[in-house]
Amino acid sequence: MTERPHPLVRVERVADGNVIRIAMEEGEEPLNVFRPAKVEAMAKTVESVAGEAGCLVLYGDPVFSAGADLQAIEQAPQELRSAKIDAIAAASNRLIRAVREFPAPVIAAVTGVAAGGALGFALASDLIHVHEDAVLDTAYARIGLTPDNATPFFLVQTVGPYRARELLFDPDPIDAAQAVDLGIANERYEGSEAEFLAAVTERAVDYASGPTEAYARTKQLLDTAFEGGLDRHLERERSAIKRMSESDTFDEGLAAFFAERDPEWS
Repeated sequence: MTERPHPLVRVERVADGNVIRIAMEEGEEPLNVFRPAKVEAMAKTVESVAGEAGCLVLYGDPVFSAGADLQAIEQAPQELRSAKIDAIAAASNRLIRAVREFPAPVIAAVTGVAAGGALGFALASDLIHVHEDAVLDTAYARIGLTPDNATPFFLVQTVGPYRARELLFDPDPIDAAQAVDLGIANERYEGSEAEFLAAVTERAVDYASGPTEAYARTKQLLDTAFEGGLDRHLERERSAIKRMSESDTFDEGLAAFFAERDPEWS
């Protein structure tokens, strides 16, 4: 059964509805970049199906996502860029909270690229499974922005503060094998992308047939290791990225990105 709460969001109920897959679709924008409306629809959808399935799979069609639509930001008048980025951050924060509060395991199935804010969506999931050709990319420093979508929050918890700084200061793309080695991803799959999604769905069915209430309470226990930090962190991120979006640094980073040149940082 397939539903469409938004033109670019697809909900698939499989395994007799005990597994729900939510896909963010590319549409006319390359690499499945997102704007606030699409992320808001994803967040509302995750919230609306809470309690309806024993496992949730998040993925992108055809790729996970290259992050926020930088072209839409670049084309906006400079005085409106900060507001646009803040709107994306607000919608993204809602999605991240919805994923963390979902009362069952959430698996991110990453094909293609998960970059910038989209990497944050993957990291917010309970488990990350990657296709062999997948690439994870923190990206922010290349355009002169601070990270958002809880990317630093989850990276610190996953790889520690020193490696997290390295990944954020020097944003080289991370391939699927490296992601598993770093502990960012749980498992790497070979084969076609259709076979990958089918394999991840099989794993989701296994979780969905398990003790869902125990999993939900386990998620809460694991998150207490962050003890009240996530909400404060998300708001600090949102404030920081809003300030940076008003800066000359971001102007230069964005201009260099679209000119396909190295930025000249002052």
